[in-house]
Amino acid sequence: MTAHPPTLRHREPTAQAGGSGWRSLIPQALMGSSLMRNGYALIANSGLSAVLGLAFWFLAARYCSQEAIGLGGAITATIVNLSNAAQLNFGNLLVRFVPTVGGRAGRLILFAYATSFIASVVVAIVFLLVVGAFMPKLDVLTESAGVILWFVATVAVWSVFALQDSALSGLRQSIWVPVSKTIYQVVKIAMLIPLALAGLGWEAIALSWTAPVLVFVLAVNLLIFKRLVPKAQAGTGHANLIDRRAMARFFGWDYIGSVSMMVAWTATPLVVLNFVGAAESASFFVAWTIFTSLYYVGSSMGLSLLAEGASDTGRLRALAADAAVMSVLPLLGLVALMLVFAHPIMSVFGAAYATEGAAILRVFTLASVVSAVLSIYLSIARTKGWMRSVAAAEVATLVIALGAGALLVRSEGPIGMAHAWLLAMLVVTFGVGALALVTSRRHSMHDWGLAVAASLKSLSAQFLPFGRNKGIAIPGDAELRPLLAKTGSSAASGWHALKSEHGPEGTDIVYLGDPVLDEAVRHAPVRSQGTYAVLRSARNPIAAAYLERLVDNLDLLHADTRLQALWPILPTRLSVTRIGGAVDCIEAMAPGTDGRALLRDASERQTGLEAAAKAVAILHGQTAAMRTIDDVWFHEWVERPAAKLAQLGGSTMLAAARRRAIERFVGQQRRYWLGRQVRLGWCHGDLWPQNLNFASGQGSATRLASLLEWGNARSNAPRGFDGCVLAVAMRMMTSSEPLGAAVADLLWTPEWRNDERQWLGIGSDGDDDWSGDGAAIRAMVGLVWLHQVSERARRPAHSGVGRLWIASNVDRVLRIVSTDGGAI
Repeated sequence: MTAHPPTLRHREPTAQAGGSGWRSLIPQALMGSSLMRNGYALIANSGLSAVLGLAFWFLAARYCSQEAIGLGGAITATIVNLSNAAQLNFGNLLVRFVPTVGGRAGRLILFAYATSFIASVVVAIVFLLVVGAFMPKLDVLTESAGVILWFVATVAVWSVFALQDSALSGLRQSIWVPVSKTIYQVVKIAMLIPLALAGLGWEAIALSWTAPVLVFVLAVNLLIFKRLVPKAQAGTGHANLIDRRAMARFFGWDYIGSVSMMVAWTATPLVVLNFVGAAESASFFVAWTIFTSLYYVGSSMGLSLLAEGASDTGRLRALAADAAVMSVLPLLGLVALMLVFAHPIMSVFGAAYATEGAAILRVFTLASVVSAVLSIYLSIARTKGWMRSVAAAEVATLVIALGAGALLVRSEGPIGMAHAWLLAMLVVTFGVGALALVTSRRHSMHDWGLAVAASLKSLSAQFLPFGRNKGIAIPGDAELRPLLAKTGSSAASGWHALKSEHGPEGTDIVYLGDPVLDEAVRHAPVRSQGTYAVLRSARNPIAAAYLERLVDNLDLLHADTRLQALWPILPTRLSVTRIGGAVDCIEAMAPGTDGRALLRDASERQTGLEAAAKAVAILHGQTAAMRTIDDVWFHEWVERPAAKLAQLGGSTMLAAARRRAIERFVGQQRRYWLGRQVRLGWCHGDLWPQNLNFASGQGSATRLASLLEWGNARSNAPRGFDGCVLAVAMRMMTSSEPLGAAVADLLWTPEWRNDERQWLGIGSDGDDDWSGDGAAIRAMVGLVWLHQVSERARRPAHSGVGRLWIASNVDRVLRIVSTDGGAI
């Protein structure tokens, strides 16, 4: 039994996620993950906006007067700031809740638009009423009814313009954000020059900045409501209720935190300017501008994480680890560059800027790395609803950054504010880490560390050539001919090897059929190329033993008349060849749709799992008999695999601690099983989604079309073993976490969800339903885990068993057992 079964098991290989052409040049970690696509899209948007924004002001300096630039810049900044206040922090709310409300996403987006639009009108009118008293230079905004109407309408439309980016992020379609914003920036630049040449002053800047907004609001929201929202509704298949109480709680605390950060960002340069003056603060402002751009790397990935985590909370830990790795690593690279090149970078703005600005920039670059980690935490907290923690973290950042900054600027100069921001980020980040360590269960931080390590390993596999699984050679027609002749089929003589893959237990799999010469379909899935059979080859003792068990088990099952109902879903063997210890087995291509594809679909998952549970219930129910668990059974099922586990090297635990944990685990299993009256019968043994093929029956019902990989089937399994294997596998699939994480969670909290119990109880007569008994769940889950990891330990060379795998799947569980977290 394999804890991480091979990607192909007697079925049609899936197409490569990276695709062909230019897409193949981009690592699958980036192309295949919506988290990464959306996160880097938002980062790209920030970078492109910054570059094109500089280009706009560069051209404005060429074609407009200084007075026009000053007044136009003040007016556009006022529009943006008033809009930010009037958006009422609906941006974060849309990103958090749009993924969860299904068919009501459009209604929630419209509500946010309407509320912010009305608030913007009110805020803009109030501002115009008091602008003369506080900002007399902006009196031009009240000179005519036309200007007043333009200003109020622009602030209101700008709020929708900003919120539509959050709507796109909540719909997990952030790729449209840099597209729309880049086109807007280009149009803005294109309008500036003719307006300036027409003799307009501040109006040239204000109109070029704001006139295209209405067009882009209409265009982007046409995309949102005509294409993206219906697509999201079709994906969910239903309209979820809007939890107004949860939204209100989220809105209130998040607004407090967001206002705090807004104040901190706005006040920081003003504090420096107030204490050191304009000339001395110039280098700080340049470094501060670069820091804000770097800050958006972490915050953009955090927004993507918030949307992805809200749509699939079960994968939050894996998603957060990926987000942390993919945002922190680039920033660490920038830190290394800034340590060397900060002085030349600041020298671009002038020699005076480099003298003190280089040191400030280095400090801010370090702060950006810490801020990225903090952004990931805040996204996790927002997803889980820890809104007081979010508000506390952001208020604390404000207090520490400005409080320490005001003190340090007096003694150190402008660099003191950079030190204050680094201090604030470190204190808050380590503070929330310590709080999580205290309030969470003992090994939670250890689990997060393993998730990050797994993400790093996955990322390195995308970029580094070593450590990847190498393919196997496709056999030629001359090698196949003797094997095909033994099938007894005249059609088989014309088959060719189409593709080869690694199979379970060190076997090789070769797909056989008629090749297609048409280039248009050459890269289509194997089955569409005329695949009729699968050749399994074993060239080492472990692989040969697996194939022999597979053949023997299928022979026994086909000979058992009690299992006639299952015969149609068993693989059809065409031939077996044994030569000098090597084994070759040819099977007909199994029908049906790959279980991994169907079971990932939430709308099909429950019916598919029930179909699989019915099949294994027949398998076990028709062959089971009541037995008393004795020493022979216990030695076979527990002591012998535990002995293999004890011999596994590369552990992160001390040898003595690991030995004691294994002994405690065996003792717990002994206390539960030994002497117990249990129905023992046949089990499949490897009931993973990839070993299930489904087909649609009459109407819309889903049925099990074929059940593959019988090499680890047993005739004396307790009832529920197969169901437990599938339940653990499904938790791994839906969380994207390894076996050890799923098992650890079940040992800590031995409860199945209601949807799991619905199909786990199939075939039970009531008296033997173990799925509601905490002790039985711990015992069965422990038994499944033991057989998974012991089989991997038996053949580490073929299973990719390394220190990370051991730490994630063996030591993680043994640590829980050693603290009685998995006590039975």
